[in-house]
Amino acid sequence: MRKNALVIAGLALLSTNAFASKARVQALGQDTVRGSEYIADSRNIFRNPAALNETKNYLVTEWGTAVDSDGNSAPRADGGFFREMGAFNYGVYLGSDSERNAARTAAGTFLSQDNAIDLFLAGDMGVKWGASIHYASGKDESLPALTPITRKNSALGVSLGVVAGAAEGYLDLDISDKSTGTTTLASDEFKTKPSYIVGGSYTMNDFTMFASYENGKTERNVATVASTVKDTAIVAGVGRTMEINPTARVYGDLQLNLGTNEVTAGKTKTQSLPLTLAMEADATSWLTIRGSVSQPIILNSSKNTAGKKTTVANQTAVAAGATLNFGKLKVDGLIGTTEGNRAATTVTGNTNKGILTTDNLMTRVAVSYWF
Repeated sequence: MRKNALVIAGLALLSTNAFASKARVQALGQDTVRGSEYIADSRNIFRNPAALNETKNYLVTEWGTAVDSDGNSAPRADGGFFREMGAFNYGVYLGSDSERNAARTAAGTFLSQDNAIDLFLAGDMGVKWGASIHYASGKDESLPALTPITRKNSALGVSLGVVAGAAEGYLDLDISDKSTGTTTLASDEFKTKPSYIVGGSYTMNDFTMFASYENGKTERNVATVASTVKDTAIVAGVGRTMEINPTARVYGDLQLNLGTNEVTAGKTKTQSLPLTLAMEADATSWLTIRGSVSQPIILNSSKNTAGKKTTVANQTAVAAGATLNFGKLKVDGLIGTTEGNRAATTVTGNTNKGILTTDNLMTRVAVSYWF
């Protein structure tokens, strides 16, 4: 109880209008990897690097451990530094996991992307532009002498984006991502073919219309069995930000998600129409509280290779969070203990049921310093 009291007391010391963490965007029902299409947050640079022109001069640390893929129960540690330099803005981010590791881990004991680095550069020449490059490389030669297998991974990707007034567009391209060797066979291979996400948005009054298309392909050779996995995702939606008063904001978005997963055995299609409602309020000058609820409406199903359709059950998701403000130092936290993150490529990603366990009150914590 003493530990819980200290955490709750800490929550009573903070608020901010600086936006810079996975905890915030997830509490508002948005994507922890790429941020939001219509809510301002520094996470948006992973969707469109041109957003760096709006959020700059800060250092952020996302607390966690050295896990392959990020999650609430075991967050992945990462963070970065961003700075204005004359007419340009630059940044370096360490440890970004994106969602690149999940499929590789499921395919076998391949070496995942690790120690990744992302470099950013942005500027404003009437049209705001931005670019970033993602690189990761690793090697493991530690297997016993009886099985002298070397596991390797290397990856390279680029992102480009522009913001021209009310319109913006972006391209995220994975040029290569290859892992060779598992703990059992040196010939095993996991390779991502050139894959991409392209999208854009347009804001009119308080409404932002957005759309994106994602195309991904991986080739796998596990125990001499070759297979190919193809994924596509189409997203189209509209979001709105409503300023209730100078200290409170309400957000809402409705988006259509159409996904396809194709493997050797056949093709699975998913469709959903999630509605998300969120709020954010400055309770005091030192405390901001936020929360959201999301649920698919009308459309929420998966169709298997036999053409059988199944409604995905229990998709109502809630999340809450808070920001503590110590001047230029900000601490963000997600309140909750169960997994939950809306993803464009799936209709089964929401499992956050609002269970609050005081032994694990803030499941995500991020600390940022703005200067």
